[in-house]
Amino acid sequence: MKKIVIEQSSKAFYSSHSGLALVGNLINGYTSLCERLEKEVPGQPRVSHGDVVKTYLGLLCLGK
Repeated sequence: MKKIVIEQSSKAFYSSHSGLALVGNLINGYTSLCERLEKEVPGQPRVSHGDVVKTYLGLLCLGK
């Protein structure tokens, strides 16, 4: 498994939504979520199943 480095910065400013970047990086870098969804769920939707699930996870991370 790859290491994740989290560092404190005195120059950068992060908003309350900056955790989404970490979550997105973890989903895209450490899982094959989109590929598995495309294989398991039948059909050809306009919006891919992977995009819907990633959006749902982002909203859950924001607490909405």
